[in-house]
This record gives sequence, C-alpha cells and structure tokens, in this order.
Amino acid sequence: MRYIEANKAQFLKNSIITMARKYLLTLLSLMTFQANASWQAIEEDRGFFYDPASVQTMGQRVKVWGLQNYAQSLPLGNRTTMSKKIQIEAECLRTQLRTVSYAFQTEPMGEGETIMGYPLTPASPFGKWRSPEPNSFEQALFNQVCRKPAESPAPQAEPIDPNAPLEIIDETNSKSST
Repeated sequence: MRYIEANKAQFLKNSIITMARKYLLTLLSLMTFQANASWQAIEEDRGFFYDPASVQTMGQRVKVWGLQNYAQSLPLGNRTTMSKKIQIEAECLRTQLRTVSYAFQTEPMGEGETIMGYPLTPASPFGKWRSPEPNSFEQALFNQVCRKPAESPAPQAEPIDPNAPLEIIDETNSKSST
C-alpha cells in the first residue's frame, strides 16, 4: 500500500514539474515571438493580423500566430488589455481549429506588458477542436491559412463534350517487359 501511495506522490510531482516546464517554455516563446513578429493585416479595419513567418504546415494541419487589436481597452483583472496574441492549430479539411497558446498585451499590436498567457491543454474548452465562430477573429485567421485567396481560384476541370467520341484503350496487346 505504501508503494502505491509513493508512486502516486511521485507521479503527481512529475506531472506538476512537466506542466511548469511547458508553462515556462510557452512564456519564453511568447516573449521571443513578440520581438520577432512581423504582423500583416488580414482585416486591418477590424484589427486582425497574422505573422506569415510563423505559419507551420504539417500535412493538412497548420499552426499560425495571430494578433487582434481591440478598439477600446478591455478590463482584465485589475489591468486593461488592448491586444491579444493567439496561436491556433487548424485542420483545414475538417474546418476545425484549436487554440494552442495565447497572451493579452497592455498595448495595441502586441506591444507593452504581457498580462497573462497560457499554453492550453486539450482538456480546456479552447484547447479542444471546434469550428471557427462565424465572423470572428479565429475564422479570419483560419481562412487566411486554410483557404485559397479569391484572386487565385482552384483550377477548374475542362468541360466534357457529350458528343465527343470516346477514346477506347486496348490493353490486350500490351507487351510485358519480363
């Protein structure tokens, strides 16, 4: 029985250390990212930006950092925020996304002090896969990295002429090279 209790205590201690390391690494990456970000407008009039250099593609999944400026300062605890930086992971084919990390800043364009920032676990509501909310910052960010721009539509197949003769392929005369 003591062995089981000792293992539980060790497991709990290791879990706390692991979470603390993830939290510290996320905070360090947020501080590093802030210094290196080159924001480009998605919808400048709505305060939506993204950093093209942060786009990481892994098959049909894409990670990207976005920035949202607020028109007015928003209260957050005993402070106020003027912008939010968020890293999302998008699954383009399924039209799903989840929040990987975020931080609130005291100034527009991700400047000023970081009020708080967290890595999110898959168990947290925003860490779970979900559809982007219509007309939201996350939807604009998703569309930026997952949808083709309107000026370059997907190639269209040539129309089929129903009166064109069929091409018959005869595979009975194929010679084998063995």
